[in-house]
Amino acid sequence: MKISKHLIFTLLWYLAGTLITTGQPKPNREGLSFTDPKIQTVLFFSEGWEFSLPVMELGTSQRLICKFDHLTGDTRNYFYTILHCDADWRPSRVVSSEYLDGFSENQVNDYNFSINTTIPFVNYRIILPNDQVRILISGNYLLKVWEDGNKEKPVIIRQFYVTEKMVELSGEIQRATYEGFNGASQQIAFAVNHPKFTITDPLNEIRTVVMQNSRRDNQLSHLKPTYIRQNQLLYEDKANLFKGGNEFRNFDTKSLQFNGMGVRSIEFHDPLYYVNLINDHSLRNGIYRLQNDLNGSRLIKNDHASDSDLESDYMEVHFSLTPPDQVTNDNIYVFGSLSDWQCLPANQMIYQPETKLYEATILLKQGFYDYQYVLYNKETQDIDATFLEGSYLVTENDYHIFVYYRAFSSRYDRLIGYRVINSVRR
Repeated sequence: MKISKHLIFTLLWYLAGTLITTGQPKPNREGLSFTDPKIQTVLFFSEGWEFSLPVMELGTSQRLICKFDHLTGDTRNYFYTILHCDADWRPSRVVSSEYLDGFSENQVNDYNFSINTTIPFVNYRIILPNDQVRILISGNYLLKVWEDGNKEKPVIIRQFYVTEKMVELSGEIQRATYEGFNGASQQIAFAVNHPKFTITDPLNEIRTVVMQNSRRDNQLSHLKPTYIRQNQLLYEDKANLFKGGNEFRNFDTKSLQFNGMGVRSIEFHDPLYYVNLINDHSLRNGIYRLQNDLNGSRLIKNDHASDSDLESDYMEVHFSLTPPDQVTNDNIYVFGSLSDWQCLPANQMIYQPETKLYEATILLKQGFYDYQYVLYNKETQDIDATFLEGSYLVTENDYHIFVYYRAFSSRYDRLIGYRVINSVRR
């Protein structure tokens, strides 16, 4: 396997143990950002289901877990704070004492060192709520993590949700009937049932958001009800559409002792494993392929370890894609949870004239990964997952429905309902 300049640079970086400074990255529209490239594998989910969004219900025993690694043998003094936001992820007009019980700033004291890994790292963990802080009201929240003395420069920003079960949600995914979208798009229809919750002005008090899998770039926001009935709001607009897309590609590196699914070769060049994936092709003009996937998520796992968080190795994973027949001027990216659902320089594919392939090498932690190839338009900031992957009505997708409520006199948006609807499973 040919070692690229990028791999050599990364190898020297690890050996030297120096910090790469690339300047402040531009956050995406949701405010997620990184300022330290040695922070890797940020995971945030509801306890008990690693593939879930970080959603917890107020007043229950549910907890959220945020985990991340810092690629060094030494500990860092990390602190975190929690910020309440409105439905548009802007800071809300309530002060911290109104939405938090406890300290507004807390140190990250839960950490462990890696065990028998080729690259040393420290794994940090934040569990919410905890003995230091408890959340009092529902809504959208940001978790901000910073290193000691740099509160204004957080190294991690992540969204999470706290719900109140005030309404019941039901819905289904239908064949698109809107003119021009027949065939490859999925139409979402759902109902907000509120027999025990008074809504006097649904057009102004209620906001809804629908998210496909874990993508925020193409979510439908502030949908208005198509029909308003007694104790029920119906959302059946024919324009409530998502492109069905295709099932995610995936590869298996839970063991580095043999080539798992999607892996062509594994080599070790001290101190890193180098994983070369099977060359991919565009699926735009193919037929739908039924394949079990994680809807873009990832599982950190070492099949030969008792604690995958601490014993999974880091590896350089090489992706290659044969150029599509149709020419595009947009940039191509490897996309999914492995890229934090963003298009950043670290996951951009570059055309290599010597191989006549688009290629990218990404530092990842050992496990099972879903991914897709997407186009990113720098002018519109739109992400297109169908140009290279195709789009089909029968594709299996999760749809997350969020219902927000703000009364006329209220100063913040309550998250009064949440449900996941699958396009295939009932």
